[in-house]
Amino acid sequence: MPLTPREQFLQLLDNDWALFLQRARQLPPEDLRAYLQQQGYPSLTGLLGHVGAWWQDGSQVVQRMRQDPSLQNPDYDVDAFNARAVARFAALSEAQMVEVYEGQRQRMLALIRGLSDSEINDERINTRLYYEIVYHLVEHPIAS
Repeated sequence: MPLTPREQFLQLLDNDWALFLQRARQLPPEDLRAYLQQQGYPSLTGLLGHVGAWWQDGSQVVQRMRQDPSLQNPDYDVDAFNARAVARFAALSEAQMVEVYEGQRQRMLALIRGLSDSEINDERINTRLYYEIVYHLVEHPIAS
């Protein structure tokens, strides 16, 4: 897989992911329910929790990779991870979850801006960021 440029990560976080919630909220209620059902989440809070949990985990893994050049991306039981993420945030209101989501989005931006050129071009780090930012957006598209 070719490396993703830093600018693409930043653009997606600054634009597409920043507008993700707004686009979801602009859907008519029946379309939003259908979208969330198709995505496999009971609520917008659940979907935002899913994305935020992966970003949090990805940030932590990238930080560890910066310290340990031999560290590889861990293997995950994705379904179990997603279920834990939804359960973890289930008690939050949508407003509280939006704060968590937005805070994690800002932390991802800061992480990417803080990576050196050699770190952003490290295949392990770049691949992890690709899956968290680019591929995740492809998995959860909302028409603009």
